[in-house]
Amino acid sequence: MFHPSCPHCGSRKTIKYALPRWKCTKKNCNKTFTLKRQDNRDRHAINAYVLDRSTYARLGERWKVNKSTAYRRVQKALKNKTMLLDYTKKDLKLCDSVCVLDAKHIRIKGKRCTIFVAWDRSLGKPIHFSVHEEGEKELWYWRLLLDLKRIGYEPKAFVSDGIVVLKEFLNEQYTNLPHQRCTVHIYLNIKSKIAPGRVKDERKEILLERVKDILWSESLLSAKRRLKFLYSNFKLNKKERQALEDLWRILPECFVCRDPKWLYLQLPRSSNSIENVMGQIEARLKTRRGPKSLKSTTLLVNEILTQVKRQEIG
Repeated sequence: MFHPSCPHCGSRKTIKYALPRWKCTKKNCNKTFTLKRQDNRDRHAINAYVLDRSTYARLGERWKVNKSTAYRRVQKALKNKTMLLDYTKKDLKLCDSVCVLDAKHIRIKGKRCTIFVAWDRSLGKPIHFSVHEEGEKELWYWRLLLDLKRIGYEPKAFVSDGIVVLKEFLNEQYTNLPHQRCTVHIYLNIKSKIAPGRVKDERKEILLERVKDILWSESLLSAKRRLKFLYSNFKLNKKERQALEDLWRILPECFVCRDPKWLYLQLPRSSNSIENVMGQIEARLKTRRGPKSLKSTTLLVNEILTQVKRQEIG
């Protein structure tokens, strides 16, 4: 016979009391409760809005209701969903505390806002996020990491695209932890200075291949040797020289993963996986229609991030 779990103590020692109510017979509980009806409309509403990317007007036509009613139904369904941080709390044992951080700029009603996302390397999924209007970015990163600390997540290392604000914040707050910069981001930054857009010049193609060899060298010493050789023996113009000089300054930050002190952590050299997910969020927000607010955007981003499947970071 079916016996539902008691929502108060979790016990299965329940009996029919006065339908639709049930009673828990466990000592020190003896409470009655009613089973919550599972609303399949919530699941259909979320799938239609998030996965199919339908507009509220289209959902209203499908459900034969006004688009404002469709909006309220979707928002109600999204509010009932578990937040990403609660999932992370359950999966803490699967995390190795190598934290990948990234941010994406979006616009809500003409206002510039930012989505901040934290990702764990071992779990292979996002572990927390926040959406805020433009302001003190270091404050929002601090809040993000503070929320993770409250549930017992203590980072051992960081991987990021190396924006100045985040770099300064991590140097101040986590002085003893390694911070690896994404090699792919650095390559793309250098490429934008040397040859923005599509590369058609064979000479620039060769130069960019040499830059790739430098960034994916076995060690920092080997990378510096190759960079010196390239700078001295390749015919460079003023722009290219400046780009290589910039690369020389940030090169040590690309090889934190090769530092003997941090080798045991096996830090990833790029954050491509989290970039792919950030791209998905951006694409969904671009196709979004209807009333927009910080709150509704937060609910939508939460649903997108909770549906992300495990991905390898490397």
